[in-house]
Amino acid sequence: MPWAVRQEEIIVSAIRGFRPPERGEGKKDRIPRTTEPRRRERRMFMPVYDANLLAHEKLFDIAVFCAQSALKAPQITGKVELKMQILTGEDLNPVLEALTVLGRIDMFNFLSFATWQSAAAQGRMPVLLLIGADVRQSDLNYNCGACGFPTCAAFNQYSRSVKPPPYIMVKGPVCIWRLIDYAGACDWACAAAWQYNITNRIEIATGWAAREVGYLDECDVVHGLPLGPCTDLHWYSRDAVTAMMEYDIWLGRMHQNYPTLFGTFPGEGRPDLKIRPDWWTQPAEVEIKQIPLEQFEATYASVESDLKAIRERVKGLAAGQGKPGSGKGEKVL
Repeated sequence: MPWAVRQEEIIVSAIRGFRPPERGEGKKDRIPRTTEPRRRERRMFMPVYDANLLAHEKLFDIAVFCAQSALKAPQITGKVELKMQILTGEDLNPVLEALTVLGRIDMFNFLSFATWQSAAAQGRMPVLLLIGADVRQSDLNYNCGACGFPTCAAFNQYSRSVKPPPYIMVKGPVCIWRLIDYAGACDWACAAAWQYNITNRIEIATGWAAREVGYLDECDVVHGLPLGPCTDLHWYSRDAVTAMMEYDIWLGRMHQNYPTLFGTFPGEGRPDLKIRPDWWTQPAEVEIKQIPLEQFEATYASVESDLKAIRERVKGLAAGQGKPGSGKGEKVL
């Protein structure tokens, strides 16, 4: 018998064999009707959450996940101990103020501050995860020479004999292998944030500023990982920087920072710079100018004075609770 015919007979037989239930049959298995309105009433009073606000509030949880990921990161040496802290809300104010001060030394601190400020102005202040480590001493005995010294012992001896200059991003010299492991941990923290689709960018700027005002100040290197705001590419598009600077000022900074990108053929010995639309009508060239030592020293003196004042305020806020971040998971400021 063809399969299609057999299938039709089965369906017809099933239909003929169907018997509707008798009155009252199966009532004991039914949910009483009196409970239905009550169930609907309870659903009416379920809370409704502001998802945008809740998404921002949960950034702290993402920071914890990122810290866990950094601790999980594989290491070559297996000897780099990470030190981490999480800053939120008003605790970030001293760090942002320090960014404006350090901007007098390195301009990128201003750019970072502007990006933070734009998020704060919108009521979407990011959460900051600080990741630090000690990298100025080597206990590896690799004697690889990557640091420039023939042995780890020679490197350690030199490192102990010199004091890092003040207000420097990384306190060198550093063991290359320990620094690689530290950088890998920072990468893993960033990857964890991206797994949760959270905008982030690892920054030396905020890490440097935080260390200068007392957070993880015992570490040789500190990076900051801002998490949020919950929008796309906030730390890479940097719309706030575009709004802050006029085009001519921004272009002038590019000419100063990257003159080779605007140069003509260097084989001429004195290449012109294309700094005007009709650059060929008025040639321009690069000039090396010595910064007066007095101006240089005055800048660093003002930076030192202002950072010291901020640091003292942070200590005052943390009075009675030890150093910033000395607690076991609790808020310290």
